[in-house]
Amino acid sequence: MARQKLNSGNAAGIELPKAKLNRQTLNHVAKLLSYLKPYRSKFIAALFFLLLSSLVGLAFPSFVGALIDTAQGKRTNDFLPATIPGILLLAFVVLVLQAIISFFRILWFVGVGERALADIRRDTYLKLITLPMDFFSGRRVGELNSRISADLSQVQDTLTTTIAEMIRQTVLLIGGIVFMSIISKKLVLALLIVLPVLIVAAVFFGRFIKKISRQAQDKLAESNTIVDETLMGIANVKAFVNEPFEAGRYSSAIREVANIAIKGAKFRGMFSSFIVLCLFGGILGVIGYGCVLVSNGEITFGQLLQFSLYAMFLASSLGSFPEMFANVQKTVGASERVLEILA
Repeated sequence: MARQKLNSGNAAGIELPKAKLNRQTLNHVAKLLSYLKPYRSKFIAALFFLLLSSLVGLAFPSFVGALIDTAQGKRTNDFLPATIPGILLLAFVVLVLQAIISFFRILWFVGVGERALADIRRDTYLKLITLPMDFFSGRRVGELNSRISADLSQVQDTLTTTIAEMIRQTVLLIGGIVFMSIISKKLVLALLIVLPVLIVAAVFFGRFIKKISRQAQDKLAESNTIVDETLMGIANVKAFVNEPFEAGRYSSAIREVANIAIKGAKFRGMFSSFIVLCLFGGILGVIGYGCVLVSNGEITFGQLLQFSLYAMFLASSLGSFPEMFANVQKTVGASERVLEILA
């Protein structure tokens, strides 16, 4: 699930190209990450609080399961109090602890990211205005402005959000599997057989839809180029009475954008149907198998509910990794373009 950006970036609507991940491109990212060194103490503290917050978050399904089992006169967790008030009090204390940790985690991550990006922007702008005129002769002003705005906003998003989310989702993924294994190895086996296959299929389907969306964006960029050329040369357009020609050229480009977008909508509808039928159907099948285990006395109802909550964590983590990996690819591409100026 996408998270709201907690930074000052202003290029959220711009789709940046992705770059392949290899040693050379990762070295480019490492050069930009070196700007974190002056703030490494806060960054390390934020990472520690992030790890702690993720681990604490994994405890809440256990609280919920223990409450259900305790209400039914059963006790399945020796590490938690034996009474409902005791479990609620401990859960509230943990909740307060997580709230405090989350506040400082976000504050420090965003603070470090903003300061590091301000340093990158300062150095990029200083180097840009001191470059020789030959550099500017073959480049548009909009392209250079994009490097300071869109590219650096992508780097900023990675520093303040993507890195934290990748660590958080990894902890939830590993921790969720461990806790589910403690509850029932049979259910984990059933889930790990069904869920990864469905998610891989969903990822490939999603990539195909993104390819169509990219085609629409390319066509939209072409239409924007027409607007740019027309307005830049508006004196010539009016001098030769070319308004109808330019309007027709723009109208044709916009129609192509609409046709591609409608094609994409059809496949998005198919993708939505796939998610509802297969993905949720598979999860429902696993929960149904869990109900069979409950009826056989192998697990309690509270443990089944606990397992279901961990399964939601697992599905959310697996589903978020493709988007985060795509953001990392965009950041690699953005860092390459920025380093062309800083180099």
